[in-house]
Amino acid sequence: MTAARIDAPAAPRRARAATPEVPDTTPSPRRLALVTLGAIAALGVAAFVAPVAFRRMDYFHVQRVELHGARYLQPAEVTAALGADTTATVFDDLDRLATRVTRLPLVAGAEISRTLPGTLVVRIAERTPVALVAVGGGLRAVDTTGAVLPIDPATTPVDAPIVAAPLGAKDAGADRRLLAFLGQLRGRDPALFDRIESAQRVAPDEWQLRTTAGTRVRVAPEVTVARLATIFPVEQDLQSKRLRAAELDLRYRNLVIARLP
Repeated sequence: MTAARIDAPAAPRRARAATPEVPDTTPSPRRLALVTLGAIAALGVAAFVAPVAFRRMDYFHVQRVELHGARYLQPAEVTAALGADTTATVFDDLDRLATRVTRLPLVAGAEISRTLPGTLVVRIAERTPVALVAVGGGLRAVDTTGAVLPIDPATTPVDAPIVAAPLGAKDAGADRRLLAFLGQLRGRDPALFDRIESAQRVAPDEWQLRTTAGTRVRVAPEVTVARLATIFPVEQDLQSKRLRAAELDLRYRNLVIARLP
């Protein structure tokens, strides 16, 4: 018998589904730019309109003022300067409010922020008294420029040395250079500043300071804060020997001359 080969019928081809065409929706650079500009404009309008709308809401009226950095300034003075009455809101112009506060004689600078819903936070830098000087028959607090500050030492304690008028001076004004040095001393070494009870220029080339322990300290007007601080180790050395100096002379370079009682 002759064998016959029978080929298996070919599998029918699967019909390929037609793929629909999808249009390209990627925005063109120009269209993207226009959309971005539109969004920015919308945000800008919202940022402008929202505070204006909020000013009409009682919920955002100023209910509280927080004051930071004040030692001598009274809170009532700040509130009055702000003009924060029942019609004011925390969305009022903060820069304008800060300008009002800086007009106070005791304020060197001010920053104001808001805490929702109804609090203004005022941070100030005060003009600090560095000395008490004789003015009009009484002692008045002055800053490093010699300007009299609106602080009454009779009712408000002022922790600052008494600065007498320079010897031979025709007026009662304090030595401006000495006041500037006291300002540096207060800023850089508050502990040493607190130990100075009084100061005076006694000659063109000499200042005399007196400490709270009663020690007279003689220095040249060129003295630095670091140089004045050298009295500490000298005093400690004398104390270890059960001695106390009546006078410490710092006018000579790299020397501290102690004179005993």
